[in-house]
Amino acid sequence: MASECQLCQEIFSSRKDLVTHERIKHRNNKIIPHRKTLLQPPLEQVTFYQDAFIVLIKKRLGFNRHSIGTKQVSINAFPENIFVYLFEHEPSFRYSPVQRKYSCSFQGEAGEQRLKQLVNYDHWNVRQDPKLRTIGYVLFMDNEGSYGVSFSWSQSEFKENERVFHCGTATYPSYLKQIVSFRKHQT
Repeated sequence: MASECQLCQEIFSSRKDLVTHERIKHRNNKIIPHRKTLLQPPLEQVTFYQDAFIVLIKKRLGFNRHSIGTKQVSINAFPENIFVYLFEHEPSFRYSPVQRKYSCSFQGEAGEQRLKQLVNYDHWNVRQDPKLRTIGYVLFMDNEGSYGVSFSWSQSEFKENERVFHCGTATYPSYLKQIVSFRKHQT
């Protein structure tokens, strides 16, 4: 079955060849061929998903030694138009038409600051436990270097009884760290 590149209209004999072509020739693609069909989301809906993202991140920021390391947060039923609205103007934004997948990454301190603006909350990446005096956070910079986080959105499909179900999933892998702060005893 022949497959056509939505970006340059070149024809390929298989989907695999099209994926390879897109990865090589259109690696940094920002063009969304169906952009006109994506409606501008209402502010209430954008705020709802910004809040959902913050809540899910905070839940993953634990306070024990098992919380340290790379974690992944997924938000199922995440609307495509919300993802595009939040990230399409970022320099690292990419779209793969054949995979129907978006990605956007943020690196270091500048990435951390930009994400604070995008989710409209300065403390989205930090959670404190006042009883244990520990802090869990998403790591962007330390003495060893700079870290990055990547967001992606992809469409899932499920077929059953001659019906096709579509669901968008936003994923966010990051490196979580923990700081333990000990209280000094007063004598």
